[in-house]
Amino acid sequence: MPAILSGHSENAPGRYYVTEECNGCGLCVTYSPDNFGWSPDGSYCVVSRQPMDTLELDTVWDAIQECPMRCIEDDGLPEDAA
Repeated sequence: MPAILSGHSENAPGRYYVTEECNGCGLCVTYSPDNFGWSPDGSYCVVSRQPMDTLELDTVWDAIQECPMRCIEDDGLPEDAA
C-alpha cells in the first residue's frame, strides 16, 4: 500500500497540493507563478491558488512533471466534488 502523503496547511483548498516532502527549490513557482508560492518562512512551496483556466492547468501540470521531489499532488477529484 502506498504511503499517504499530506499537504501543507497553507495550500489553497482544492484538487492540487504540495506535500511536506517539498524542499523549496521553487521550480513550481517558476513554471506556474499564478498558482504556486512560498511558505511564510520561504522554506517550501505551496499551491497559492488552484488553476482557474486551461492555461493555468497546463502550467500546473508542467510543474508537476518537472518537480524534482515529486511532491505536487493531484487528488483526482473534480473541483465541484471537493
